[in-house]
Amino acid sequence: MRVGEFTSRMRRIGVPWEGLPLLLALLAGWLVVALHGREFRSGAFLVGDCPYYASATVSFQHDGDLDLQNQLRGGLAVHQRQVALGQAGQWYPKHPVLMSIVALPFYAAFGTAGFLLFNGLMMALLVVILWAICRLYVSPGTATAAVALVVGGSFLRAYLYNFSPDLFSTVLVLAGVLLILKRRCFSGGVALGISVLAKVTNLFVSLVVLSILCLRRPRTGALRTGAGLLPGVAAWMLLNLAMFGAPTTTGYDRTIVLQGDTLVTVSHRGFFDLPLLEGVRGQLLDPRVGILTTSPLLLLALPGLIPLFRRYRWDGLLFLGISEFLFLLFSTYR
Repeated sequence: MRVGEFTSRMRRIGVPWEGLPLLLALLAGWLVVALHGREFRSGAFLVGDCPYYASATVSFQHDGDLDLQNQLRGGLAVHQRQVALGQAGQWYPKHPVLMSIVALPFYAAFGTAGFLLFNGLMMALLVVILWAICRLYVSPGTATAAVALVVGGSFLRAYLYNFSPDLFSTVLVLAGVLLILKRRCFSGGVALGISVLAKVTNLFVSLVVLSILCLRRPRTGALRTGAGLLPGVAAWMLLNLAMFGAPTTTGYDRTIVLQGDTLVTVSHRGFFDLPLLEGVRGQLLDPRVGILTTSPLLLLALPGLIPLFRRYRWDGLLFLGISEFLFLLFSTYR
């Protein structure tokens, strides 16, 4: 596809083009720097929860299922708290499985390096969506500078060498938000519904968006978004039913823990009990993950809300509602 043809297609779906090539070129440069001298095929980038998302892809590719017993060396003594007990005794992923399934063609084509390639594609999509959202309010140059600062000056840099479910989830959520901002509410609802399959808490984010939509005219936008949500949420419930025996029971409700030689399950729902002020302090000041310590640049969002609210009150309420809901929710998660 020629550049001109791609540009025309972008404009037809409502994404202005000016300035975006420079931003994507910057991203390519960041990726080159971040990946220079790094291992691609060894899976060294699979840290934290990433190996379990990758293991689900491997299981689906080689075994045709999501039972991880064949993939996890060392058994439960090593992998307890990272897998969930299926209704027939399977060791299912504790984490959502959508990213593992979507990444399957990349793994099939490129092996372990395919996970890193998939992650780079998600980062590129995130940059495009962020830029398109910014372009609703500011000039191409300002949008380019803003997104470049956010990607280059925040914790997002740490996701360049990764296989990140957070990037994947954020792409889906922001795609839905962009569509809703452009009054394509049904399509936006579809994207938000699919995002629930990528991260359970996106169900609540979607409900926040739906609630705020009730304040925007015409009110039919909320109805169209709600209708769009239904397929994704229904798929999420059916998957839970098949894996864990109940439509609202997830892997986080059936996490395997060993107590001596006894296998028991625990639910993460009880983990949202951290005192709020303690959690807020950690989210802001923790040396490893705190916003102020890792990404002080994001403080620019606060004064930026003032002109946004003056000119686009509903949009500002939407951005503030989503971000503050997530901030407060995870402030209570121990």
